[in-house]
Amino acid sequence: MLVHVVSPNGYCKGVQRAMEIAYSAAKEHPDRPVFLLGMLVHNEDAIASLEQAGLTVLDEAKGPLDQQLSSIPKGAVVVYSAHGHPKRYENIAKQSDLIVYDATCPFVNDNLRSFFQAEKPVIYLGVRGHLEAEAFRENADGAYFFDVKTMKADALPSDKEAEAIAQTTLSDSEIEKALESLKVFIPSLRLRKGTCYSTTLRQKAMRSLPKDVDVVLVLGSPRSNNSAKLKEIAESQGYETHFVLNVEELKRIDLSGKRKAALASGASTSPEAMEAALAYLESL
Repeated sequence: MLVHVVSPNGYCKGVQRAMEIAYSAAKEHPDRPVFLLGMLVHNEDAIASLEQAGLTVLDEAKGPLDQQLSSIPKGAVVVYSAHGHPKRYENIAKQSDLIVYDATCPFVNDNLRSFFQAEKPVIYLGVRGHLEAEAFRENADGAYFFDVKTMKADALPSDKEAEAIAQTTLSDSEIEKALESLKVFIPSLRLRKGTCYSTTLRQKAMRSLPKDVDVVLVLGSPRSNNSAKLKEIAESQGYETHFVLNVEELKRIDLSGKRKAALASGASTSPEAMEAALAYLESL
């Protein structure tokens, strides 16, 4: 089988940095328990590799993270996820004498910094419930929130002046639709801060696939917003698309009769996962 490898792929720099910070936390404190507050990155295989290294994951899907953080033994080590965290968590960690490692993605921090630098009201475009969006909402007191899934805002500025900041993992089309909807009420609205460059480049590459591709294969987790967007973009262009976590899941797909595949990955999918999937496809 011929394979068109969609680039960039593998870990983005923010995810690579987060993984390195987590491994360093375990290496530098071999005699202390190390906890990941929330899924460090949204990829089950990546988290499994950290668990094998001795780290314990406090999954946001299993209960409020502030309560789980409060239950960590005093003097233990905690690693904040790449998606950001409410600043009040830092007080909880301090009260428990926790050793803290912050793996927040620099682009996520840039969004919050941009909010505080804004001279106009800010409307945050995001996915309700996503760790990144919820952390921003809590830290950016006074920001307005627009849910791109329901296309509804909790409230809007009354003076008809505002700027928008987007969750770093949204698709360009989600941002465009949100802005279009909001400009009905705020015609002068402009995007102050959008997706990170890794997200943008991957989405751009997905929109420029060769015409002779028979099938698109996206490596990523259903919990990864940026990975899901790649799948949606491929499907919107009419390609047969499959969304799998790793090569084991890929092998369950019937690719008989397919001549050329496009192989892509979300930003939290490891280079090793991409290499294994590529080797399998080329062997067919």
